[in-house]
Amino acid sequence: MCRRFTELRPIAKGPCALPAVEVSYCAGRCRSRTTVTPQEPYVETLCECCSYRLDPRSPVRLLHLPCPEGPARPVLLPVIHSCQCSSCRG
Repeated sequence: MCRRFTELRPIAKGPCALPAVEVSYCAGRCRSRTTVTPQEPYVETLCECCSYRLDPRSPVRLLHLPCPEGPARPVLLPVIHSCQCSSCRG
């Protein structure tokens, strides 16, 4: 089952960092299989991966990471709205 999880993680860019930022991610299993068929091409593959959908109203979140010296550094984080099984690419 492909599901959305949320947890606190540190976010850093060089020496600039925030120790506990709430982030979401997708994890879990989706259907994948390879079978032999009696006709060409003789092999049929189904590959689905656990992927994400961004929040349509606000797809990214702007954070300002404080730096030990100098101004804060801006960082954009994706805002995951939901998770789903979808066709693998590549």
